[in-house]
Parts: sequence; structure tokens; C-alpha cells
Amino acid sequence: MSDRIENEYLPFGLPLLDEAEINEVIDTLKSGWITTGPKTKKFEMLLADYVGCKEVVAVNSCTAALHVSLLGMGIGPGDEVITSPLTFAATINTIIHTGATPVLADIDLETGNITKKEIEKKITPKTKAIVPVHYAGYPCDMDEINILAEKHNLAVVEDAAHAIGTMYKNAQIGKTSKAACYSFYPTKTMTTIEGGAIATSDSELAKKLRVMAFQGPIVTGK
Repeated sequence: MSDRIENEYLPFGLPLLDEAEINEVIDTLKSGWITTGPKTKKFEMLLADYVGCKEVVAVNSCTAALHVSLLGMGIGPGDEVITSPLTFAATINTIIHTGATPVLADIDLETGNITKKEIEKKITPKTKAIVPVHYAGYPCDMDEINILAEKHNLAVVEDAAHAIGTMYKNAQIGKTSKAACYSFYPTKTMTTIEGGAIATSDSELAKKLRVMAFQGPIVTGK
């Protein structure tokens, strides 16, 4: 029994990649354009159309998406950002990368998501943003979170790593978001092998995020 188990291959992820995907890779290699270019732009447009949002900014991972979204909203040293303890390390790390301090709000045991009640307990004068995590693709109550954020003038960056295609009140996560961050890692609902994206309803923020994702953070003087 032990020999059989040791010799079995347990795949980390089993993405569905057929001839269509293989042909797209071949077409890209033959095009001579193997970095960010026309196909990336096409992907952004198709994804924005699918989600129903104004803009999509493609990046190399959901980690990058969260990082530049927080930076784009002015989060930095001295700030506090409230998020969930039930998440991947990148959610917390991206807050730390901005120089801000992560603050963990407890989750609802039925959904695995943070709630308005628990977030409100953690708000201080240093709080500048909330990063709700749609755990396993199940949506947080974004109406309540957005109302709370507006009340306290807080930015909201959604960790939607597992939530591409997730519906919240008849709309896709990302359709009306200031910033919703997706992952396309092989274990996610949809994969580009590696990759991430930001859906936003704010065209000015999208312009800033494109510069930051491509050339690096904008110095704000904060």
C-alpha cells in the first residue's frame, strides 16, 4: 500500500487546456510579440466585457494586483488596513509591502468572510482601507462593507482571487468595484498559468494602475 501511494502522482492543479489554448500560445510565439501587447489588451477588453466593469488592468499576479491597488489608493506607512485572517499570505503581505499595518477582523463561521460588525470593531483613526476576501469565491456582503467604508472615508480593495464569475446581487464581483483583484493561477477558476487582473469602475484609477504596474510605484510624497 505504501509503495503504491508513494508512486502515485497527485497533481497540484488540473486546468482544462485544450487545442484552442495551445493554438493561441503558438500564434503568440509566431507573432514575434511575446510580452505585454495586443493580446493582453484583448484579454483586458474581453474580461471587462465579461465582468461588466469599465476597465480591467492585467498584471502578473493577484499579489501584484492587490499591491498596486493599495498603492494607487494612497495607502502607505502609518496607515492601517483591515482584512481577513482566513486568506492566503499574499493578502497580508501586500499590505505590509505598502508600509501599512494589517489589522485582522474576525470572520463569520458560516461564510468564512469578514463582516461589517467585526470590521467596525477594528476601525481606528489610522484605518485607511478595507480588503474584504471573497473566501472560496463566496461573496462578502459588499453593500454593508461599502456603506461602512463611505462612512469612515476608507478605500476598499476586494481580494477576489477566487471570485472570477462570482455573483453578488445579480452583478459580478468587480462590476461596480473601485478595485477587485483576480488571480489566474492554475488552481483558480480560470487560469492564464500565472497572472492577475484588477477590475475597476474608476477610469482615472485605472490609468494610474497601468503606470504603476508597468513602470513601478508613483512617488506621492507621503
